[in-house]
Amino acid sequence: MNNLSIYLAGAMSGKSFEDMNTWRVEIKNMLTHMASYYDRDVKVVNPVDYYNFNEKRHKSEKEVMQFDLSLVKKSDIVIVNLDGINTSIGTSMELYECYRNDIPVIAFGTDEEYENVHPWINECITRHEDTIENAATYIKDFYMT
Repeated sequence: MNNLSIYLAGAMSGKSFEDMNTWRVEIKNMLTHMASYYDRDVKVVNPVDYYNFNEKRHKSEKEVMQFDLSLVKKSDIVIVNLDGINTSIGTSMELYECYRNDIPVIAFGTDEEYENVHPWINECITRHEDTIENAATYIKDFYMT
């Protein structure tokens, strides 16, 4: 895959802008840097760039849902932050779309977070890594080289 589209899923409701965005910017920077070594064109999709709770740009929740799920379905890989996942219906729907469309989901979070993920959501996760760095390295090793 010369072109790789990666969607960044994770809880947003009840989180500050910094909490929902900082990890996304961090992994985007890591993946972009890694891709440059392998002459890959990587598009990392951060949904916070489009819709967030600080800046209301949408007219309905249906608009946001359809936009996000469309981006998920166009992705080659989805990375999900497990922090707060059990209370995030949007993330659950995104992961189910991955499951339905055979899109690999790479999760990162503590072992405790992973063990406490709802069993149905767990079935949608392809691989679990304990840190954001390990998730990025896994993607580099298996999808960029």
